Amino acid sequence: MTTPSPVHGQYPRVYLVRHGTTEWSQNGRHTGRTDIPLLPSGIEQAKLLSSCIFENPYQDMVHIDNITLVLVSPLQRAQQTYHQLWEGSLANDTRSGNAQSSCFTQTQARTTSLLTEWDYGDYEGVTTKEILKTRPTWSLFGDNAPNGETVEQVSARCDAIIELIHNYQRGVDSQGNKTSVLRMPFTEFELKHDTSLPTTEGAEAQAQVQAQAQAFVQENGSLANTKTIVTIPQSTVQRDVLIVAHGHFLRVFAARWLKMDGLMGRNFVLDTASVSVLGYEHTLEERVIKVWNQGNHLWKNQTRVG
Repeated sequence: MTTPSPVHGQYPRVYLVRHGTTEWSQNGRHTGRTDIPLLPSGIEQAKLLSSCIFENPYQDMVHIDNITLVLVSPLQRAQQTYHQLWEGSLANDTRSGNAQSSCFTQTQARTTSLLTEWDYGDYEGVTTKEILKTRPTWSLFGDNAPNGETVEQVSARCDAIIELIHNYQRGVDSQGNKTSVLRMPFTEFELKHDTSLPTTEGAEAQAQVQAQAQAFVQENGSLANTKTIVTIPQSTVQRDVLIVAHGHFLRVFAARWLKMDGLMGRNFVLDTASVSVLGYEHTLEERVIKVWNQGNHLWKNQTRVG
């Protein structure tokens, strides 16, 4: 078990992990929806993140025992990063002889398109240096990208995830009523093209979620493999959430977590394979950043990997 520290406090936390290095991130090319894999150095970064943080019971930044929900982008660079955390943690269990000690054997993992990177439109695959040749004052956060997403659209995706997490950590539904299960949020595209997803709202939606959860458990024994529902642990201590996603998205996410305009994400630089900690102070309505862009785990043999 990790040692309690001022980072933890009495409230649950949210851990943000940016995926490891890819060819495009290394070259400074905007990588939105293009689905490219990690470089070998990116895989190595993820392994270091796993061994130094998520397999390490002696560090006091990430309270690994309390993570019960993992949310991952569907893009393979995020999926590969999460897989390394999951695989490393299970290998550590085998070495320790405890098959159920890993937080990843006890968490609910959900993939959601709401966590995909900013859609850069016409600037996909283009570097900032190249863009500035024709638009010398251009800034993604101030000017967006032609035929891509606006910061307001990215912020809306962040807000949907934040609402899920905030409700999960308070143990309530969107109406403020106590509940043990929540419906996963989905993009408009997913709702339009997947008829298995619920489309109702409010009290009717929550009743539908409860019925779906009961039916799924009766048939499968648990909610571990459902993509539409998450179950809330009874213990308020064990409601930490891990997000594995992308640089610009997570920068906007941090701004929205602080209830700031998404444009303020320009001030939150985020490196590949870094880990950040969001949380609360005083009450569950006062959201704060506790740790940002921590990358000390990426040093190996006096050299920074990636």
